[in-house]
Amino acid sequence: MRPLAAAPLLYALACGGSLTTPDYVAQPTSALVAVPQAPPPAHVEFVPPQPARGTVWIDGEWLWDAGRWSWRSGRWVVPPTGCRFAPWTMVRGPDGTIYYAGGSWRDSNDQIVSDPTPIASARLGRGQVVDPAGEPVVTGRTIH
Repeated sequence: MRPLAAAPLLYALACGGSLTTPDYVAQPTSALVAVPQAPPPAHVEFVPPQPARGTVWIDGEWLWDAGRWSWRSGRWVVPPTGCRFAPWTMVRGPDGTIYYAGGSWRDSNDQIVSDPTPIASARLGRGQVVDPAGEPVVTGRTIH
């Protein structure tokens, strides 16, 4: 096998595996808020090993924070009892308006509950966030 031919296989194996994730629930329409711009592409994150049984992985996400996008690192948490996780989402309305809802834990009544304290967080890659044209994107702070 030529070295270059093996590269896609190695990438597939490196990206394989599975993470323990929470039970998911969709974001309610009421959680969506209009934002002036779409979030940038995601940061590259390195996921640490699962720190303990019963923990679940929450992917990193963009947060609309003080007029700009800030990154919240992926993290291992103990899920709140009886709750499901609504991952962040972005949708466009028929008129092109961008709507966003940040990830949140929701109880059986669909009420938001406090985020659990992260037990371990992802390590960010060293590269900058760039737009589809390859230009660097100015973002807010990173939240761990």
